[in-house]
Amino acid sequence: MREPAILFEPYVFMLIRERCENPLVVRRIMGLQNWFSRVLMSTWFREISIIDVENLPSDRGSIIVSWHPGGLFDNMLTRGLLPGKQVSFDGAINNDDELIAIATQVASGANVVVFPEGESHESPKTKQIRECAAKIALKSKELSSGIEPVIIPVGIHYSRPFYFRERVALTIDRPIEINGTVDEMTEVISGEISRSSLSRDDWRDRELIWKARSIIRAERVRNNPELKKRPTYGEDVVGARRVRAAWEWMAIEDPERCQNIEQRTRAHISKLDTYDLQPRHVDGRPNSVSKKGFVKSICQWLFAWSFMLGFVTLSALIGSIPPFLMVVSIDRFFGSRLEQSYRGSLKLYSSFVIYPIWWLISAWMFTWALLSDSSPVAGLSDYSTIIAFLLSIPAALIFPLMIWWMPTAGKLQMKLYARGTIAWRRMRLWVKWRDSSFDWDGLSKVQRELASDLVGVGDGLILPGDEEWIDPGPGEDDFTVVRKRN
Repeated sequence: MREPAILFEPYVFMLIRERCENPLVVRRIMGLQNWFSRVLMSTWFREISIIDVENLPSDRGSIIVSWHPGGLFDNMLTRGLLPGKQVSFDGAINNDDELIAIATQVASGANVVVFPEGESHESPKTKQIRECAAKIALKSKELSSGIEPVIIPVGIHYSRPFYFRERVALTIDRPIEINGTVDEMTEVISGEISRSSLSRDDWRDRELIWKARSIIRAERVRNNPELKKRPTYGEDVVGARRVRAAWEWMAIEDPERCQNIEQRTRAHISKLDTYDLQPRHVDGRPNSVSKKGFVKSICQWLFAWSFMLGFVTLSALIGSIPPFLMVVSIDRFFGSRLEQSYRGSLKLYSSFVIYPIWWLISAWMFTWALLSDSSPVAGLSDYSTIIAFLLSIPAALIFPLMIWWMPTAGKLQMKLYARGTIAWRRMRLWVKWRDSSFDWDGLSKVQRELASDLVGVGDGLILPGDEEWIDPGPGEDDFTVVRKRN
């Protein structure tokens, strides 16, 4: 059964592509669709990381397999961000002719993205997969006359799925050769998807891994101030993979020690959560929390928010708030009745339609305000460099320029807002640092002892990302090849 999100996905592209018989036109439509996906994803996410993209070969076809936690977002990310020609695949193989058609293109050097789990889900653990990926892989190998295609596992990691302006990372794992029966290849693919997605049985276990990673990171920054720069989300994913491998290895090799560290980590993280703190906030607290530092944080906040007053903000408010309110209204009225993954798709599709239409309307409004003799905007040219510039260009160029400006102003506004938010959080953190009711010495002592044990475990093992690391065999998990250092 095809997933509803896939069936609805940019329908105009799919309809034209299926009815068009000209290969050149189809390629151009696919290119336009990929460009559209990249633009949309760069707006929706504030940070996108692609790790080890060199693992995706350019000299042969690939069957790209991944888990399916993000609904439509998974399709758009893999389609818009992964290089190479991609075969259109709707998630189901209806007959042998369709299988041969897809496999022939893969055998000729194209890539196909498959989500073998079928429907999107919200579980932290991968679901039982279908045989479609294995069938395509084996058939494409059978049809290849040159270099045989390979399977490429891809992990998709969201900081918070379906939330606007969050972070996402795609991890491209090493190629897997195609050998065996359909059942054997399905089992291998299932293991690869589980490993690349950092699969866990429970969300609390998955969150614990990420929290432990943040404790380790805070300890390393404390010991090496040169690491002060915040890591990318892609680096965070690699760190979480290392923690997961070490944790699962220790659960087998030294279960008592593993249970002790796990209980202490859960207790410490729970205490930090009650204070609304992160591990880096504990290690980052200055030895002397002076008034000077607090005043400095207030000045930084005021300075950041002072840039919010201007033409950029005015354009962003007019261009973003009305369509945002419309999308929110649709989500509250219809989305509350849907599953979370479909609800995220509904938000995205609503944005597809509403934002461009409103940008055209608001661009026309701004054009009228700049060109009309009865508009008061012209009198503001002495106070705004941007308005003075707009009034100086030919009238025929203002409307096209404003169509480009409306979404651009929204992006600039989000960057300004992000700076203001960071400054606000920093100021609030200084308030907490100065609060004597917090047992900072006790928190710091517990965290350093715990971090020392966690770092000690990791430093004594060969883990993913180390020079000596050897990838596990096809379908096997990372912990099976973790080794002690000599």
